[in-house]
Amino acid sequence: MAAVPVFQTAPWVVGLFYAALGFAFGVLAERTNYCVVIATHQVMGVRYSRIYEMILVGVALSALLTGVLVASGAVPAVDAYAYMPGAGWYTVLGSFIFGFGIMLGQGCMVGMLWKSGQGYVVNWLEILGMMVGTIIFSFPIYAGLNLGVWWHTTNSLSIADGSPANYVPYLLSGALPLRAAALLAGVLFFAGVMFVVWRLRRNRLEFEGREDLKKSPLLYGVLFGLFMVASFVFLAGRGFNYLGVTTPVGLLAEYAVAPFGEPSMPKNWFQSVPVLNPFTFFVLMVVAGAAVASIVRGTFSIKLPPPGTNRAAELGLAFVGGVILAIGARMAQGCSVGGFWSGLAGLSLFGLLFTLGFIPGTIAGYYAYVFLSSRAARKAGEPRLRINLEPRKAGAAFAAVWGLVLIGVGLYAMRYGPLMSKAMPPAVALQYGYVLIGAGIFVALAGAVAAALRRRK
Repeated sequence: MAAVPVFQTAPWVVGLFYAALGFAFGVLAERTNYCVVIATHQVMGVRYSRIYEMILVGVALSALLTGVLVASGAVPAVDAYAYMPGAGWYTVLGSFIFGFGIMLGQGCMVGMLWKSGQGYVVNWLEILGMMVGTIIFSFPIYAGLNLGVWWHTTNSLSIADGSPANYVPYLLSGALPLRAAALLAGVLFFAGVMFVVWRLRRNRLEFEGREDLKKSPLLYGVLFGLFMVASFVFLAGRGFNYLGVTTPVGLLAEYAVAPFGEPSMPKNWFQSVPVLNPFTFFVLMVVAGAAVASIVRGTFSIKLPPPGTNRAAELGLAFVGGVILAIGARMAQGCSVGGFWSGLAGLSLFGLLFTLGFIPGTIAGYYAYVFLSSRAARKAGEPRLRINLEPRKAGAAFAAVWGLVLIGVGLYAMRYGPLMSKAMPPAVALQYGYVLIGAGIFVALAGAVAAALRRRK
């Protein structure tokens, strides 16, 4: 059964929706320090984390509400799994590699984006490493492991992409009607994740005492959960309708080299997906939202690794971590957003298997990072690399540069998008391009205005 579109909208509306969603998401992520890497360091250090509470509340609410939406008939059940990545051994192995990589890279997918927007140089290098890792994956690894077959074939070790057998309510529907099973699965996923939240929260409140609800991770977690649900409803039936990050970043890297090799370059997974998709808007605008928010709050600056660390080693670890996490994410077909969050929100076996590999991967990566970073720090001398820029001017300059990036991607899509395999129709490429050009102008102006207002304060 094919997916059923819930909304019929013009391409430019889709682009504008995800650009706005990404910008707002970036503002909130910058404000709350949303990052699995930071949260893991907190949990490993003191056995609790406000950030992990917030992240998990968002995951739990997303799972519950997607189940309720299917159970109520507001979104057809097929829309919950039709575009969901498959599940198999590659999900567990890939998610472990991914979790290990983000700890070395010093930022999960959301953390990488908002910290890049706040001026962290390590995360700029992490993104660069991620692009390189995606290209490495797409040629020797993708073909060497025959992943194209594994992803699309159901056997004893794999459930094909988009298969209803990947949807937990479908597995329960033998004893219950599918809608009732969706509701039950949503409640079970919600209860399981919230149990972990309760344990973390109990440990934290033993030290911090009572908290103001307005500053509670529970409140922010609900807001993040609503972002996921908005995406689930808006894009239902017209593509992967949850949230994702690694695919658009990888696409930008691979299509950047496509004009130099197309059509002679080997056909791989990315060439069946257009250079622009809704999540490209989302990813680019998360960085923009974080940048503008940090300029307004006065937290933007060009941030090198802190004194007392081996800056060269930290930057190198970030790049290598980006390479590793990209390979893992592409193997698993998901990241901390597209696999851990979206997979669990989608009530899928894919999400459960991703979590099974992801959490141990982050723990292993934590110990590896601590060992490598501390060992390098013992050999560090006086930092030679220094950047002294006035924060407001640096923030406005970054916003202007990022605005040019958005405009450049829009122009690229309008020029090269229709040349790609199975690419966007020219009319779609044109509409998406204009939205990105408009978004780039907005970001540049917003950064300049935010810097001016900050200067007055």
